[in-house]
Amino acid sequence: MAGGKKKKSSSSKKNKSRQSNNGAGKSKKAVPLEDVLSQAESALEMSDLGNALKLFTYAAGVLRTRVHAPSDIGGSITATSSNNDEDKATLSTVLGKMGELKASNGDVEGARSDFLDAIELLGPAATTAAEASTGDSKMAIEEGECNVNAAQNSESRASLHLYLGQLSSGMDALASFRVGVSELERVICVLERIFSAAGDGTNDMDMEGCEDMGAENLKRFLVETRRQLCAAHCSIAELYLTDLCEEPDAETSCEEALKSALASDEASSMNDSEHVNEDSQTAPPLPDALQTMANFRLSQSRVPEALECILKAYDRMKVGCEAMSALVGLGNDDKGKGDVELESKSRELTEVEAASSLPEYNFRCQTAKIMLECASLLENGDSSTKDTINQCAESAIQVLGSLLAENDEVIEVWYLLGCAFMACTPPNPESAHYYWENSLTMLTKAKENLEEIGDDDDDDGCNENELEVIECQIIDVQKKLGIYEEDDEDGEDEDMEDS
Repeated sequence: MAGGKKKKSSSSKKNKSRQSNNGAGKSKKAVPLEDVLSQAESALEMSDLGNALKLFTYAAGVLRTRVHAPSDIGGSITATSSNNDEDKATLSTVLGKMGELKASNGDVEGARSDFLDAIELLGPAATTAAEASTGDSKMAIEEGECNVNAAQNSESRASLHLYLGQLSSGMDALASFRVGVSELERVICVLERIFSAAGDGTNDMDMEGCEDMGAENLKRFLVETRRQLCAAHCSIAELYLTDLCEEPDAETSCEEALKSALASDEASSMNDSEHVNEDSQTAPPLPDALQTMANFRLSQSRVPEALECILKAYDRMKVGCEAMSALVGLGNDDKGKGDVELESKSRELTEVEAASSLPEYNFRCQTAKIMLECASLLENGDSSTKDTINQCAESAIQVLGSLLAENDEVIEVWYLLGCAFMACTPPNPESAHYYWENSLTMLTKAKENLEEIGDDDDDDGCNENELEVIECQIIDVQKKLGIYEEDDEDGEDEDMEDS
């Protein structure tokens, strides 16, 4: 009996051993890294951010193992080094995507860590003795290697530093933005030299990397890099208008950054028209530099110059704003009456493309605010000034209409639309009251919701602050509607000015 039990036990152990080995064999069959990265990109496109981050994190672990693996195991030193460089570049890209995802989830420190690791993997840009002594990246490029791969590496470094700047503040942000600017200038220098060497003969671009991209893609790369450079200069200017506004050289530095931004913007527009074929799809010129300059001129009380800049910025998004605004009954009545001679279907296509390429929501909201501020600061004198004020107000209505079409639950947009109709010459109180009444209804509902939350929440300090803000906003709208009745206890509100 005992011997039988032992034999059975031995047989059982062998079976378990076989099962264990089979299981181990199955677990070793890892998914190819290329498939993991493809799945991560697909998840990103589907806005499945959580799954995308998990997949990129897994890929990063695999790539880190490769990067830090001994370099003398099999193969030639040259081949091993080449593979290691490719893995480093891929790992840097993956870490950059992880940083973006973490930043969108509010994990600022995690994002910053990933960006810093990605930057370290790419290494510093190649420099020469000339650049070290003069600080001139253009001279370094003229003396050093010049190819598309070098440009792409610099563009990657620039993007990472610019992301890092967005997560930072003050001098730390400024330092990151400046490195980003330097890297983008390096990219532009490389690409300009490539086109110069080709002598405008697009088929003669035989430098390293050119054959993989193609002439049209290279030209588009140059246009997009100039736009990135423009945006980077704008970020520096915004810093001097906010975090660094107390610095002794804030005004001068802001002016210099914006002049550089406008120069990049102009160069980008020229490159767009000269280098890219009509059939190529490129984004319209960006309004960022013009709008930031308008904001800067307002801070200097130079209203006419601010007005000129903000109206030029609006011209770049006018078609899209009017198309979106028409969806909520605020379209321009004159649209298509003689000034646009496109067939109906062609016009609709143009408007759809323009609407899809509009700047982000908050940017357009700021556009409308600057227009209304300019209108309020202009003296209502001769007919020419009245026309200008009306142009500002009407343009603001179109911008705000595009916001309303995109999201009709933002109280501020309804309020600003009321202000815009009252800023018209002559004012339109009927329309203004319609939008103010809607904003008042939304504010009252928001107040009720906060009060309900406050009743159920012991720690209602934040709710109290929000309630105070909403109550002030309700009073402001009531005053504009002429229905505010001041209590004896609230006499201090008499001096509150209309915003």
